Amino acid sequence: MNGIAREYREIDVKKQHSMSLRETFELCLKGVRHRLLRSLLTLAVVVLAVAFFMFLLAESMFIRSTGRGVAAEGEHQRASQQLMNQMFSPATDMATVRRLANARKDGDQEAFAEFSRLTGTSAEELDRLATSAEKERLYIEWLANIPTGNRTVLIHKTSGRAAFDYILKDVGAFKTKIEPMLGIRAPGGLDQLLGFLDGYPEYKEDISTITSKWNDKVAQANEILRNAKGGESVSDSRWIIETVPEELEAWRGQLEALGFSFSKDDLALMRDQFMAVEESDAVFAMLNTKEVREAWTREFRESTPSAAEQKAVRLGDERAQKILASHFDPATLNRVAAKTAYDTRLSGLERKLAPSLAGDEAILGLSPRQFFLLAISFLVCMVGITNAMLMSITERFREIATMKCLGATDTYILVQFMMEAAMQGFVGGILGVVIGFVIAALRSWTNFNFYLFEYWPGGDIAVCSLVSLLAGVLLAMLASIVPSWIASRMAPMDAMRVE
Repeated sequence: MNGIAREYREIDVKKQHSMSLRETFELCLKGVRHRLLRSLLTLAVVVLAVAFFMFLLAESMFIRSTGRGVAAEGEHQRASQQLMNQMFSPATDMATVRRLANARKDGDQEAFAEFSRLTGTSAEELDRLATSAEKERLYIEWLANIPTGNRTVLIHKTSGRAAFDYILKDVGAFKTKIEPMLGIRAPGGLDQLLGFLDGYPEYKEDISTITSKWNDKVAQANEILRNAKGGESVSDSRWIIETVPEELEAWRGQLEALGFSFSKDDLALMRDQFMAVEESDAVFAMLNTKEVREAWTREFRESTPSAAEQKAVRLGDERAQKILASHFDPATLNRVAAKTAYDTRLSGLERKLAPSLAGDEAILGLSPRQFFLLAISFLVCMVGITNAMLMSITERFREIATMKCLGATDTYILVQFMMEAAMQGFVGGILGVVIGFVIAALRSWTNFNFYLFEYWPGGDIAVCSLVSLLAGVLLAMLASIVPSWIASRMAPMDAMRVE
């Protein structure tokens, strides 16, 4: 070619290197360290959100677990009196409804078996009645909680079962009145309520029949008790305490033969609890005498005389034992002091925790109001994280452009930024879980003291921690989607022009 020799140089085009997941992770770590202040801002937002979430969940679990434990203790303390009432006091229809509904809620098969033995009702029939009993209690509570004005329009001044009878007089009128009330909705819907009311008369009659059969056995139990006493005019509790074990066992066997659930352990517990109550009653009676009141005021130098309950918790004091030395030995006074303190503490906790147990079926133990607050806080945190991520991307326009010029794909850029967000969400989630847990534990400790550890919900707390941690990671990743997508779609030349 005109005598000119051209020299060609061979260019070796190698396959482009694809960064591994590990290399991408290390790159993300360098990016976080390089922009530490911006990363800490994002981290702080995640920590606050997760800490709030963990606090709500953990405190809810602490309350629910402690509440169930305290309720069980309260039931145990009242077991003897409840058993006596069940066997010797005639039941009402509403008492039958309550027992059936509670047995179904708790899955108490022994209670259903007792009903079956005493009333001769089949298991299938009892299950049907228990289902309707749950609905009856639910609808009675719902009607009672309707605002006064609306309730007056719907059921006039009736309540309880009388309200059902009032509605059944004119179901069409009730339906016409409630349909325009948009804020008033029956549990399960109006059709389900009307379906319950349709079978209510028959159900009500069946409950009355079962109650009547139960009360027949109660009458027989009272006759057995009168015969066992032999005509003695002594209280039931005193007779149980003073009667020899052989006679008590024979009496228990007769009641069990009738169909009542009354085991040897129940009898032993009943006797022990009655003895403790009588012991306490005797001490309280002495504390209320004029002689002891005056001696107590002098010994403790009280300007205002204290009540017997206040005196009882101080019976372990040497001065109190000195006052009552001629009547009770120190061991008796110490037992009464411990029992009084325990009963007072338990009853106080039962009152405090009763509202929380009413919402026991809530998801994760959270009420609708708590879920609303949680949703709002998460929304605010997502906005904060999104803003922080957008600012971070704005600062890295030239870096993104350079990476794209070196061969980084849109997908790789998207994955990198979302991985950074996930890392910050994970670290922030761990910190938030710890902070939320500590705050919830300290708050619950101040409310429940040693009961918190006695009924510690270890498994539930572990689940709450995992859920909160995952929520933190998910929150950070969701908030980073839009900024990451913007970064991945940028053209290299446009990114280079940004000052």
